[in-house]
Amino acid sequence: MGRKVLDDDCLGLAGQLAYFVLLSLFPFLMSLVAIGGLAINDPESVLETLAERMRGFLPADAAELLVDYADRTLRGRPPAALFFAVLLTLGSGSAASQAVIKAANRAYEVRETRPLWKVWGYSVLMILGFALLVGALTIATFSPEMAGYVQRGIGLPEIFLAPWGIFRWVLAFLAVTLALAFLYYLAPAVSLPFKWITPGGLAATVLMLLFSVALNFYVANVGRYDQVYGQIGAVVVLMLWLYVTGLTVLIGTEMNAVLARMAEERKGVELVQEEAPANETNA
Repeated sequence: MGRKVLDDDCLGLAGQLAYFVLLSLFPFLMSLVAIGGLAINDPESVLETLAERMRGFLPADAAELLVDYADRTLRGRPPAALFFAVLLTLGSGSAASQAVIKAANRAYEVRETRPLWKVWGYSVLMILGFALLVGALTIATFSPEMAGYVQRGIGLPEIFLAPWGIFRWVLAFLAVTLALAFLYYLAPAVSLPFKWITPGGLAATVLMLLFSVALNFYVANVGRYDQVYGQIGAVVVLMLWLYVTGLTVLIGTEMNAVLARMAEERKGVELVQEEAPANETNA
């Protein structure tokens, strides 16, 4: 499978994915804060706290960059900036989704035969899936406050808080795995049965965690990005983290494709069916 990852240029596509995700990340956060302002009084503080609590998963420089962005840029944004933020989120997010779609088609060795409107619609669904993933991680991050509020409001014993601390990370793990399952289902131009949990999704989730911890250790103890890149060192670290994360997503796609082809050879049946072109579908 490692050879196929190289042959399908997953390393290059991961760079493309990281670039467009970086372009869409900050407009997405601006849109998220604007929408969150409809329900809470100070969404910037929530985003700032979320970024601070992700230290240890995100490299410290990348987390500090997000905290600073939430504290300075989002608090002084003009209302008109929201419109452009949504456009940039959709544009850059769709480009990032295209990189995943291209990688998935290469993994399954198929051509893109779906109409443009359908591919763009799938790209928007992937962006919405990412938004739901951020929401699930937010719930997991703020679970101590939520659990304490529920415990005090209902009058449950304090022992209720102990299993809740474990459950919130199980919820985060399942949210990431489920988001990847939808991604792997929508991305390739093939007809696949939807599975809530896929081998590639599980592997990508575990690799995402391991690579994030390893990258965090490397940046903190070995890499000197702040000394080499100066003020943009934090941006470089965030870009590197996005690259590693995107690569794990593409590796999961390759794993699912390889296992599907192996199952076809073992069972002697066609499990992966390439979608018919739009003109043939309408005929």
